[in-house]
Amino acid sequence: MMKLECKKVSKVFGANPALTEVDLTVESGEIRALLGGNGSGKSTMSKIIGGALGMTEGTMEIDGKSYAPRSTIEARRRGIVFTSQELSLFDNLTVEENMMLCGFSVKHTIKVNKKEIYEKAREFLDHYGLLHLADKKVGDLAANEQYMMEFMKAIIQKPEILIIDEITSALYREDVKIVWQVMQELKEAGKIILFISHRMPEIMEMCDSVTVLRNGVIVGSFDTGEVTEAQLVSKMTGREIAAGAIRESQENDMEEEADVLLKVNRMSLPQFGTEVDLSIRQGEIIGVAGLQGHGQADLVRQLFGLSKQIHPEVELAGERIRIHSPASAIWHGISFISGDRGIEGTFGERTIEENVQAVPELILHKKVEEDAVLEKYKVKYGNKRDLITSLSGGNQQKVVIARWLSCNPKLLLADDPTKGIDVQARTDVHKIMTDMAREGSSVLMVSSDDEELVNLTRMADSSRVIVMYEGRIIKTLRGGDITVENIAAASVNLQKEAEEVGQS
Repeated sequence: MMKLECKKVSKVFGANPALTEVDLTVESGEIRALLGGNGSGKSTMSKIIGGALGMTEGTMEIDGKSYAPRSTIEARRRGIVFTSQELSLFDNLTVEENMMLCGFSVKHTIKVNKKEIYEKAREFLDHYGLLHLADKKVGDLAANEQYMMEFMKAIIQKPEILIIDEITSALYREDVKIVWQVMQELKEAGKIILFISHRMPEIMEMCDSVTVLRNGVIVGSFDTGEVTEAQLVSKMTGREIAAGAIRESQENDMEEEADVLLKVNRMSLPQFGTEVDLSIRQGEIIGVAGLQGHGQADLVRQLFGLSKQIHPEVELAGERIRIHSPASAIWHGISFISGDRGIEGTFGERTIEENVQAVPELILHKKVEEDAVLEKYKVKYGNKRDLITSLSGGNQQKVVIARWLSCNPKLLLADDPTKGIDVQARTDVHKIMTDMAREGSSVLMVSSDDEELVNLTRMADSSRVIVMYEGRIIKTLRGGDITVENIAAASVNLQKEAEEVGQS
């Protein structure tokens, strides 16, 4: 009988705790779900077990023997395999060649019987009804097929402990059936499976037990047969949530009277195989919620022309336009703020004033008064010729905001723009957004913090929150319906499940 034991496992990134004294025990033949909201620590825990991250404190044991992998390679030597949505396939090789590469060690490539391994790979794919993909190059596969092959690559390594991190959200229903088949085979063979998913029905149907994390702490472990979806969501959020609690709201008078600024019809989200319809009214702030990876970032980034695949045609202020690139979006009055200021926001080797001028001067060919702009957006700085890295994180993000808003955009797109900044800076950003909305611009903002969206929309004169699930807008909340509880319930599609139970 195999046993995985994690004792007092903690992980700190800088000054931010991601996990705090987590105790987790999983037995042989058990399928354990890890459930939690964005930033709850479930993926961090799985990466520590899988060797992708090290612990700050704590111990782990497998069958009573110490286990502290320094890499995923060391973890694999102990029989632990980690699979996720981060693809590690070779696009220029066939599926069977990718499978074959998992069949031997790099140190012994000369001695290996490649023909035998090819046959093994084909037999393996045939067992799961996937032989028709064997000779196709990975780069030619559909997205769901690529993720399926990422999963198969993990299984062919014959794991003793398999960690599945969110891979099913990229798969079709028939693919998930194969994942279910694999999990049952491993369970019957006495293996351990850790399963991370935001799809509540999958957890309830496919797992024996579930451990809920919130803010890096385990709040409870339960047998799936003895707990409801609503109870699990309540544990995730720390708030009481009743199944079916969300009620539909009607458009308020202000929204009906305001002119439509942006209208999008059937914009494709290729990763999910879905289409999105969305209208944004002038002066409106729309928060975009949902558990991580359900299409929120794809939505705002495609509208800014950041997708290589999709160049959406939209109606902006009554004019039909196609957004081919970020430059075309900027010229039509659309700005974009990323929460990843280090990579997508700031130019670290440039001065504060150069960062402010980057878009107005280089794209729109107009000069703005840096001092006036920096003062308007409450940036605390010494000399505008200092490097932007001399500023605090919150002030760096304010410089980024100052740059984009100095372009006087009709529409501001924001992808988690307050991530990693302090409370006061966040409040300042919210005030900036509500002020620009009152002046007639509109805001479409993604946030991984549900409470932030509640607070922001309460400050606005006209607002709503849309919740995304698997690439679809499944719920729109307005007015008093915009609560953390309702956002959390919609994020796991709890309302749909409640309706299905009521109809059965």
